[in-house]
Amino acid sequence: MDLKKLLYFVTIVDEGQITRAAQRLHMAQPPLSLQLKALEHELGVQLLDRNNSRVEPTQAGWTFYYRAKEILNSVDGLVTEIKELGMGVRGKLSIGTVMSCVSYLPKPIQIFQTAFPQVTFRLWEGDSPQVEELLRNRLIDLGITRLPIESDDIEMIRLSAEPLVAVQPPDWGVLTNETISIHELKGHPLMALHGQGSRGLFGMFTEMCQNFGFNPEIICESPDVATLLTLVDSGVGIAIVPKLAVQLRPKGTLSYAEIVPQMTSDTAIIWPKGRKISKAAEHFKRILIDAIQ
Repeated sequence: MDLKKLLYFVTIVDEGQITRAAQRLHMAQPPLSLQLKALEHELGVQLLDRNNSRVEPTQAGWTFYYRAKEILNSVDGLVTEIKELGMGVRGKLSIGTVMSCVSYLPKPIQIFQTAFPQVTFRLWEGDSPQVEELLRNRLIDLGITRLPIESDDIEMIRLSAEPLVAVQPPDWGVLTNETISIHELKGHPLMALHGQGSRGLFGMFTEMCQNFGFNPEIICESPDVATLLTLVDSGVGIAIVPKLAVQLRPKGTLSYAEIVPQMTSDTAIIWPKGRKISKAAEHFKRILIDAIQ
């Protein structure tokens, strides 16, 4: 059986429509429909129910779908392994990360480059749902993101938990100690890290403020922690961010305090469930985990 037929069928099921699958495969819809009919004829069984706007696998279709994915992933892994065995570990490693986790990368990249100098890096940035989407679309090999994870088709290992901190502009006197009680932030202009599609840090912080009897005065929300810290530098307001994010600025340029009661943001390294990742990605995953934990 032609492997292309397996790929066509898996893509149709993933997209839920033949039209969208054809677009993803960069081909016209009629030839894709013909390939599907030929596959069903070859197997002698109906694989998809086409009675509505979305195609739905039959019982036989679901079995064929899962086995086809296993075969395609196995072939991808085989090709990658053979290439790496023949040439040594080389190529390009693509990593997606949320901006507030960028500070995790320098040390692992330096260690990795020393061990595998023939591998280069391509970095992608986005909020947590965007990093997950990059994984699903196979644009990145690994992701470094903040929890919770919204997808159930992703494997993960927790890296660390960081406390939330308040970062004040230069010459502001709000933060006078290493910690600040959350109710002391009442009435001050605040800026919060807010991604898309999940409760995340923004929801955690606002909920804690409400538990202490006030609604925080949020004047700005952004998924980009670097933007928030730039606004802090300009005197706009106090930013609520994970502690590690402060390392995006030169040491000593911004003053911050951990918020009490403590709220933590969990980070994780993620990769696609059921898909074999490259040797380079495996090596980097191990180096990153060892460097952080």
